[in-house]
Amino acid sequence: MRIEGHNREWNAGDEAELEQILAFRDTVGGAQFWLSHPELQHPFVAIRVSGGLCDVHYFPETGHPGFRALATSPATHNQTVSFVYEGCDPSSGEDVPAEFVLSFSSAVTIAREFYRAQTLPASASWFEL
Repeated sequence: MRIEGHNREWNAGDEAELEQILAFRDTVGGAQFWLSHPELQHPFVAIRVSGGLCDVHYFPETGHPGFRALATSPATHNQTVSFVYEGCDPSSGEDVPAEFVLSFSSAVTIAREFYRAQTLPASASWFEL
């Protein structure tokens, strides 16, 4: 699996390597990852990380706005979480609606499933954009 980040690129040969790569944190304690299979243009998964929190997007095809993974616990209406990672815009942090904020372990589960199946992971509930 090919994984791209902010000014970085990795290749994961198995799920253990995938998890090691996803554990990487940049100089501000976050990261961003774009996961794809080298032989396919789509689908791909984007994971943004800030500390131990993540949000995950799934893009099935060109031109589709994608899906966002939903948090497993109910969020407070209008609550946001600020994500800070190298390359975020603005650099002071991007506000993410709490209903899309997941734990790191949930994001890893989604990434592992995508590694195996190359389809929309069933381990999460999704909001289609």
